[in-house]
Amino acid sequence: MVNGQKVNDYAISNDMVGFNQLLGDLKQVTNPQIIFEATGVYSRRLQAFLDMHELRYVMMNPLEAKRKTKDDLHQNKTDKLDALYLAKLQSEHPQRLAYVQSEEYQELMANNRIYEQASHDLITNRNRLHKAIQLTFPE
Repeated sequence: MVNGQKVNDYAISNDMVGFNQLLGDLKQVTNPQIIFEATGVYSRRLQAFLDMHELRYVMMNPLEAKRKTKDDLHQNKTDKLDALYLAKLQSEHPQRLAYVQSEEYQELMANNRIYEQASHDLITNRNRLHKAIQLTFPE
C-alpha cells in the first residue's frame, strides 16, 4: 500500500523462495513498512528472514489486530483481507516497530517453551497414571 492505495496484491510461499520474492519487491520501495500477525511457527520464519536482512517490521498480536480492525466492518476473514486491513491500519495509524531480540534471548525463549511443554506433559501423564492406578486398585 502506497499513500493509502493498494499497489500489489499477491500471495507468497512461507519459504525462502517466497521471502526472496518479497525481498525483491521491498527493495524497490523507499522505507517499506512491513506488518504481519504473530502466528507462531508460521510467522517466525518470516521474522527470522526479515531480521537476517535487517528489515524493520511490525508484528501484531492477532487479538490486537482483530480488535483494531473490527471497526472497519471486517466480517469476512481471509488471509487476503487480513493483509489488506493490516496494511491499511499501518498506513493510517502507524504501529510501533518490533524490538529485535538477541539470538541468545530468542534461544532462551524457545528452550523455555520446550520446558513448559515438557512440564505440562509430565503433569498430564502423572494424572493419567494416578487415575489408572485408582481404577485398577480402588481403596
